[in-house]
Amino acid sequence: MTTHTFKPDMPPPGKVFGPMAWMRQNLFSSWINTLLTLFSLYLIYLVVPPIISWSLLDANWIGTTKADCTKAGACWVFIEQRFGQFMYGYFPNELRWRVDLTAILAIV
Repeated sequence: MTTHTFKPDMPPPGKVFGPMAWMRQNLFSSWINTLLTLFSLYLIYLVVPPIISWSLLDANWIGTTKADCTKAGACWVFIEQRFGQFMYGYFPNELRWRVDLTAILAIV
């Protein structure tokens, strides 16, 4: 007759789900992944604030002509003036309902 001996209990598994576990498994799983993650975060830290400053904070929002674009940021003055052209191109104004109807049908 054989006797069975029980092995000692294993420790409980670490947290294997959730955002911290995902970051540990994907972003910090090796020294190279950790280095690449930190480098990417530093690059984002350098690039994103100037883009936000140029495109939103220092931008020109009000006006009707190019002369109204006096700041160093982006010139958003023409968005309202040219919105129809951006959305429809050079499609005739009286036929733009067709484009709208097609878009609605495509969404539905």
